[in-house]
Amino acid sequence: MKPMKNRISLTILGAIATLGVFAQSTEAVASGGFSTPLLWIIYLVIGLLLLITYVLFLISRELKRYVTGESNTPEAKMWDGRSSWEKIFQLKPVGTDKDTLIDEPHDGIYELDNPPPPWFMFLFYGCIVIAAVYFVRFSMTDYGYTQEEEYVAEMKAAEVQQTANVSEEDLNIDESNVVALTDELAIAAGKKLYIQNCKVCHADGGKGLVGPNLTDEFWKQGGGAKNIFKTIKYGVIEKGMTAWKGTLNPKKMQEVTSYILSLEGTNPEGAKEPEGEKWVPGEETDTAPADSSANAEVAVQ
Repeated sequence: MKPMKNRISLTILGAIATLGVFAQSTEAVASGGFSTPLLWIIYLVIGLLLLITYVLFLISRELKRYVTGESNTPEAKMWDGRSSWEKIFQLKPVGTDKDTLIDEPHDGIYELDNPPPPWFMFLFYGCIVIAAVYFVRFSMTDYGYTQEEEYVAEMKAAEVQQTANVSEEDLNIDESNVVALTDELAIAAGKKLYIQNCKVCHADGGKGLVGPNLTDEFWKQGGGAKNIFKTIKYGVIEKGMTAWKGTLNPKKMQEVTSYILSLEGTNPEGAKEPEGEKWVPGEETDTAPADSSANAEVAVQ
């Protein structure tokens, strides 16, 4: 009976300790999630009450043992003589093994009737408590985010971040009015974006890998600032090129376009063979291709 009471107490304390697992991000705070200050105060009060209850239970149990004289028996002294570590994990004194022998031997071998160790039962019951709290929170209340709601919130946050610190003029850049930038800061910014997003397919310096070579005069989708910007923005889905308008704002796409144009004629070592048709300046078109929201590997042409 004594080990069972201790296991129940440890399980309750473990359940309190695991409530932090359900803390949500700042978006959850706005939706009334478990991370609101009021709910955390309630959890703290409940935890303190349970802790006080457990302490009072231990005190009353020891007083009962003292009054009845149970604390003076040899067996009780063996239990009380354990170290703090042994008490926490409810390890039994070796002298009590005779009390846990199973009366039915098998081939002359006697087994001890030992229950699973307390740490295992703590994890087992703790998982049940967590599962119950999780189910109630996410399936029966409005406190928690479902996976779909988290996705929507993250997409909204990404949209806000994408347009942050971007002027209205820069947001209005499109394939009909984009021009190549020539200042060093813009080219450096475009290079950084290229390395982060485009290098995986077009290799370092635009020499081409899975995607085509970007340093020559030949282009599959047309060269020049407008065509390159348009290709980055809408992608070429049938060739595995994603539409980057959902990831990069217009200003960043212009910077990448400018960096790509700066690579022409660099002739890096190991460059891929030319693909497409030779681009003659002045052949750019202003018509954007059909809208697409598909996602694929990073590319530019």
